[in-house]
Amino acid sequence: MTDERKAYYWLHTSGLSPRRMYALLDIYGKPSEIIKGLDSDKLREFCGGAYENMARRADEELITEELRAIGRRGLRLLVRGYGNYPEKLSACEEFPPLVLYAEGNDELLGRPSLAVVGSRACTDYGRRVATEWAEELSASFVIVSGHATGIDGYAVKSALAAGGCAICVLACGHDAFARPEYMKDAGNRLLLVGAYPPDRKANKFVYHERNRVISGISDGVLVVEAGEKSGALITATAAAEQGKPLFAVPGSVLSTRSAGTNGLLRGGAVAATSPSDIFEDMGLDAPARKRYAEPTGRYAAVAEILRCGDAHFDTVAEKLGMRAGDTAELLGEMEMEGLVERKMMNYYSLLVR
Repeated sequence: MTDERKAYYWLHTSGLSPRRMYALLDIYGKPSEIIKGLDSDKLREFCGGAYENMARRADEELITEELRAIGRRGLRLLVRGYGNYPEKLSACEEFPPLVLYAEGNDELLGRPSLAVVGSRACTDYGRRVATEWAEELSASFVIVSGHATGIDGYAVKSALAAGGCAICVLACGHDAFARPEYMKDAGNRLLLVGAYPPDRKANKFVYHERNRVISGISDGVLVVEAGEKSGALITATAAAEQGKPLFAVPGSVLSTRSAGTNGLLRGGAVAATSPSDIFEDMGLDAPARKRYAEPTGRYAAVAEILRCGDAHFDTVAEKLGMRAGDTAELLGEMEMEGLVERKMMNYYSLLVR
């Protein structure tokens, strides 16, 4: 092929495993030379079941039309060794994806970045840490995460809401990703990137590779909350193997949802008890923390109750010594002011520090 980038795309979509792709590159030097050698019986034997697909698609016109279709979709191809392909990923992975599909601002890949990951089924503690810390960390880092609900989603949403930037690494093609509302107006502060063609649906086999990309494009990894079998631990393992700083937020020893993070701490991860710990270990000055107006009057009494943790409506009313109607009016005012959040089963959570 006349354009080596097209040949890289051809090899990336060949159906071969990354290990076999790189083995061929070690032998042939570049993908265009592999195409020239397709008549080789040894190559046919090496490629096995992928050979017929490779031979059929070794057609520059076919590849050119596929790439045009990808461009019409609004995606750009980031090819290893060219343009904005993330050097961080190339430097730390033995077999990084040859091609990444990008939608949004791919210049974010060159900025200081921190992966923030954790369990889908997180606790309120995990939600608050992910939300509040991502807001503060996004002042200095592009926040990198997956597109799962739970910790990943809270971190990306908080970073964008605070005016920061985020990279969402997909475990599926872009067409199979339903972009949530909080991403739709992010403009050039967001990048959606992944190693899979636009129409590829996620399956259980891709998350290991996706999580290695999350770690690989980041300067460090923070695990907020994770159980013993959380997928976030795959990202943590990748960070350790890639030589990336690994941070974990300590959790309750009584909670199974923190068993994974507490295990990481026993294994040598850095304990992060505040964003300042991360800034310090990453060699950055912590930005001035956002100051919230201190609740006063009746608001202060409610805040004092909720600082100990979420409380049921009846508990708040009892401790305030107020009638149910007056308590409901007070909590409603505080909810409107963004000071508290009403949760399931009529529990309330404090939203200010």
